[in-house]
Amino acid sequence: MVYGVLCFICALAEIAAIPMFLRYYWPGRCKKSFMWKTLASSLFVLVGVFAMKASGNNTPYAKFIIIGLIFGLIGDLLLHSLSQKMVYLVSGVLAFLAGHIFYVVAIQKAIKTTYPDSAVFEWYEFLAIGLVVVISLCYLILRKYIKRDNIPILVGLSGYLVFLTTMLVKASRFVIGEWVYGTNDNVAALFITVILGAILFFTSDITLGLIMLNKERFETRLMRIFNIATYYIAQILLGSSIFFVQSFEIFGKLERI
Repeated sequence: MVYGVLCFICALAEIAAIPMFLRYYWPGRCKKSFMWKTLASSLFVLVGVFAMKASGNNTPYAKFIIIGLIFGLIGDLLLHSLSQKMVYLVSGVLAFLAGHIFYVVAIQKAIKTTYPDSAVFEWYEFLAIGLVVVISLCYLILRKYIKRDNIPILVGLSGYLVFLTTMLVKASRFVIGEWVYGTNDNVAALFITVILGAILFFTSDITLGLIMLNKERFETRLMRIFNIATYYIAQILLGSSIFFVQSFEIFGKLERI
């Protein structure tokens, strides 16, 4: 009960910290914005930790989600560093990439717990990931946000999009599977915390990508607010999903989802 209350307080405190961060963040980073971002990002880690304690959920899913949250915190601190050195930018992006990988591993662990005979990747997952990545890159190239001959940007963006889209596809596969087979009584909560969390994370990163690729057009206060708000809400939801993704009866004989 105590840990549940602490989890709720941390979520509310994070929501309250976001406007304070945005207040000092615009038009550029400063010591106060760094302080508020550190607080806000630390709070979503605590949401995950307290959710784990309150629910008694010690599954691999919970552990990997918390590791992903920690890498999100590290990425936030590096990307918002007051130093403008490229090493902080690259390290921050790599930290976020690691976070996405741990989220994907967490969801895959949850899938294998309930459906141990299912494949790591189904054909429709490859199809969905490929379509989203190709359509996104074509859009960015046709809109001239990136140039066709800018190979480093294209390769880096393609790689990041693959992991970002994989997280969204895996989340959808997991929750839809739980809904179809009725293996979880908290399906509505899973749709909100897991799928919506993944969608908001995807949306936030795409928004940040547009800002970085075309600052003249997309570097606006409204876009920054949208980017930050969707990001922090996504992290709160993913941390809270630990309440609802538990170890359930194993259904090894079910068809693959």
